[in-house]
Amino acid sequence: MTIRRSLLLASLLALTLPAAVSAAPTAVDVRIEGKTSTIFDGPVTTDGKTVTTAAGGTHVCDGTNMGASPVPVANATSALDDAAIKGGFTWDGTWSGPDYLDYFITRIAGETQIEAAFPGGEYWSVFVNGIAAPTGGCQALVKAGDEVLWSYDAFNKVGGLKLAAPESTRPNVPIVARATDIATGAGVAGVTIGSGTTDADGNASLTFAEPGIYALKADKADRVRSRSARVCVDPPPAEACTYGDKTSPATRIDVPKFASDLTRFGRGIPVSWQGDDGTGSGVKRYRVELRHVGEPDSAWRPLLPDGTTTKGKLDGVAGVAYELRARAWDRANNVGTATATTIVPLDNLSHRLKFSKRGWKVLGRQGAWQLSTSRATRRGASMSLKFKGTQATVITRKLPRGGKLRLTVDGKSRVVNLRGNTKLRKQLVSTAKLDAGDHTLRLTSLGKAPVEVDAIAVQP
Repeated sequence: MTIRRSLLLASLLALTLPAAVSAAPTAVDVRIEGKTSTIFDGPVTTDGKTVTTAAGGTHVCDGTNMGASPVPVANATSALDDAAIKGGFTWDGTWSGPDYLDYFITRIAGETQIEAAFPGGEYWSVFVNGIAAPTGGCQALVKAGDEVLWSYDAFNKVGGLKLAAPESTRPNVPIVARATDIATGAGVAGVTIGSGTTDADGNASLTFAEPGIYALKADKADRVRSRSARVCVDPPPAEACTYGDKTSPATRIDVPKFASDLTRFGRGIPVSWQGDDGTGSGVKRYRVELRHVGEPDSAWRPLLPDGTTTKGKLDGVAGVAYELRARAWDRANNVGTATATTIVPLDNLSHRLKFSKRGWKVLGRQGAWQLSTSRATRRGASMSLKFKGTQATVITRKLPRGGKLRLTVDGKSRVVNLRGNTKLRKQLVSTAKLDAGDHTLRLTSLGKAPVEVDAIAVQP
C-alpha cells in the first residue's frame, strides 16, 4: 500500500488511536473483507515472523521494518499470515526494498487487486482499530486485543459499516437490526442485513423461521462490510443461546516462558488470551487466574476481574514460576480452558546466587534483567546456586570477544562458548532435564575472555 493511498484512507474508517507497540505473542481479532464476501473473521495469535510469498520471496516481517519498532513485535501482515494458516487460504504480495522493506499485498484468497492509474484501481488496504495504516502491514504494529481489518477496494468506499442486533429471539418473532456508519454513528439506508434491507434510519426487520445461530453482516456496495453479529434463535422454553450451541470455545493463553524474554523486571509481564467459538453463540466473558507452579492443590487467584478484555499484566516475584489459566464462556455457558506457565528469574544480585570473591564485576546495563549483569574476566571465577526443581536456565549474552563458561550440575558438566554478538537477555543456556529435587548449579569462567551472568531461571 502506498503512503499516499493509506493517508487518504485514514479519513474513511477512523475510530480510535493507532495501536502501540506490544510484546508478542499477541492475541488479536482479524477480519478480511473480500469483494463480495467475508474471507476470514476470528481471533488469531500472532508474532513478528519471517514471511514467504510467491511474488515477494522470503523476508523478515516483525515490526522492525524501516525502524517501526526497535524489537520484533506482532504486526498486521503477521496477523494476516497466521489468519491464512488458521483459515486454510493463501495470500500473495510483492516486496518493496531496499528503500521500503515491506510487502504490498496483491491477493488474499481468490481476491486479486486490479491495477489502474490513481485514483482508479482496486487494492487491498489494512486498518488497525479502524485507522488506515500509513505504512505497509509489517510496519503496522499491533497489541493484544486490537482489531486488524484487511479490506478489498476500501479506497473507493465512502466509509465502513457497524451492525447492532439483539443477541437472541424466538422463531418467527421479528427483531430489528441496525446498520450505522462506523465513524459517525449515523444510520445508513439500503444496507443488506440477512434477508432484510435497512430503511432511512438504518433499521431492518428480520424474522427467522428455524432455531439456530445466525451470523449477520451489514453489506452495501459502497461501504466496507461490517463485523458479524450473532443472533441465537431458540425454541420455547429453551433459554437464550442454549438450543444450538453445545460446543465449548477453543481457548488459549500466551505468556513468555521466562519473564526476561519480554521485560526487564518481574513487573508487568504481558499475558494475552482468546477464545474462538467457531460457529457457536460467541464468547461472552473470560476469567484469567494464576497460582504458583508446584502447588496443584492451591487455590486459583484472579489476575483481573471477569470481562471481555484479552490482555493483562502479571506482577511476579523473583524465583517464582506461575501457572496461568484462561477460561472462556460462550453465551450458552459452555466453557473452554487453557493453561500456560511463566518463570520470573533470579537476578544476578539475588542473595541466592553465590559468586566467588574474586573475578566478578557488576555492570549497570539498561537492557539487562533488573538493570545489571555480572561479568567475569578471570579464569576460575565461579558462581553457584542451590535450587529445587527440574532445570535451570542461565540468562546471558554472547560478546564479540566472549569466552567460555562451564556449567556443572550434580557433578555433570558441559562447556558453552559465549563468543558472538547477541543482545542482553537473548542468550539462554539451559541444563539438561533433571529429576525433581535438590540440585546445585555451578558456573565457571574458563579464561580471561569475558562471560556474563544476567539471571538464572529455575523450572520447578
